[in-house]
Amino acid sequence: MMGNKAHPLPVVRLAVLLLLAQVWSQATAEDKGGSADAAKTFRVREGFHGPLTLKSKQGKAISLNIGVQRWSIDGSLGSQSIRVEEFTLFQMRSGKIVTLVDGKEVIKTADDYWTVPAGAIFTFTVKGETALLEATSVSMK
Repeated sequence: MMGNKAHPLPVVRLAVLLLLAQVWSQATAEDKGGSADAAKTFRVREGFHGPLTLKSKQGKAISLNIGVQRWSIDGSLGSQSIRVEEFTLFQMRSGKIVTLVDGKEVIKTADDYWTVPAGAIFTFTVKGETALLEATSVSMK
């Protein structure tokens, strides 16, 4: 019999969104640059994409776009560098990848999650046959 434990990921996502609402009230436009597009490189399935409006502590309405995608990445692709256009919360669903963070290799396995800021280059290599990542992106409207 399973206990009555709530899965922490929805709570983490909500906390990240609320934190970002304050940060993005003073956000600047990101420059556009050249790296691979995940939708063209991997099998990407859109789970959700839509608007979200939050109110700051000062009562100001903040409009955001939220997107949830599943990236299925073939291990035979080798090292990949993807420009992340929007703030993104990643969660490994299955498989294993090696990411490059501040010049250090970091291994990510099932149920690991991390964030990548808007405009950053996300570099990784799939270890094994495939990896499945869930990407939750947040941007200003």
